[in-house]
Amino acid sequence: MKKSLVALAVLGAFAGAASAQSSVTMYGIFDVNYQLNDFKNPASPSVSGINGGHQFGSRFGVRGAEDLGGGLAAIFTIENGFSPDTGALGQGGRLFGRQAWAGVRSNSFGSIVAGRIAIFGSGTGSWDMFGNVDPFGTGFGASSLGSTFSSANSIRVDNAVAWQSPNWSGFRAGAGYSFNAGVSGPSQEVAGSSNNTRVLFTGLNYTGGPIFAAMTYDQIKNACTPTGCPPDTQTHLQIGASFDLKFAKLHAAYAKEDNLRTAATVTSPAGSDATAYMVGATVPVTKALTLLASYQSRNGKPLTAGGAEADRVVMSIGGTYALSNRSNFYFSYGDSNGKKALDNTSADFRQYTVGLAHRF
Repeated sequence: MKKSLVALAVLGAFAGAASAQSSVTMYGIFDVNYQLNDFKNPASPSVSGINGGHQFGSRFGVRGAEDLGGGLAAIFTIENGFSPDTGALGQGGRLFGRQAWAGVRSNSFGSIVAGRIAIFGSGTGSWDMFGNVDPFGTGFGASSLGSTFSSANSIRVDNAVAWQSPNWSGFRAGAGYSFNAGVSGPSQEVAGSSNNTRVLFTGLNYTGGPIFAAMTYDQIKNACTPTGCPPDTQTHLQIGASFDLKFAKLHAAYAKEDNLRTAATVTSPAGSDATAYMVGATVPVTKALTLLASYQSRNGKPLTAGGAEADRVVMSIGGTYALSNRSNFYFSYGDSNGKKALDNTSADFRQYTVGLAHRF
């Protein structure tokens, strides 16, 4: 009897040690709000109602890691996006559209992962290297930096592999490549690399004391079609920084883009070149209340002579009020001026939003 008890105790100890070496965590964000979009075009009536995913995109995910020994671990994340006002799947109805990847992490060389990945300049995902530049964290609808910076507009790519370094004295670097981005829907690679939309994405940032600085650079090579291959490669350069003065944090960013506004419009002809910038501030008023503000401007060339320009100006204010460590109330106002935009109706409006976000 005593031997059996000893054996059980030993087996229990080993089981406990094994389980301590690996972990699986379920997590998510539920973000719901009331929003009014007041379009400046008299022919477009205002739209209001309950919406989801304003401060954050609502999501549910599972992430895990297993210690393989020697400073090496196997890691994975699958993350679903959804609309809490309707229950519908996000990201075009994909089950795990926000991200789905697996790989290995090393204390010495960093992480290498493969799957569906948000690029380093996207402002979202496990490998984001740029979102902290924006006072609104690339969230808050029209107030997001993604309104004028293409790569910061939650760009995700399929069929991708990425490497991100460990923290080297405050510096972190990353490089990734998508063999077929799947921007128009889930798709696998096909024969002939030129028949796939390929994306090279890179990033570098620094965090030290009051300073955060980041730079990302992306190249998108559009797939060939039966009528020929696109002559130009999209390039997106983003540079930004923030400086924490304690009583306020100052933000600034600059972007230069060539040939097409976003990776999602790969079926369009070679598009406008553009430059954009943002200045903003984060002001902690009390322990619970933080105010946010930014000014964004995008200056684009017309797609064709005499055509519409990809210009846009967005002025935003907002704030968050912490109700607990996991829940907060938020509000925002964004004034988007898109009179020279490619789509005047959707870019020329005022947006008023109040909502609640809960993290679990």
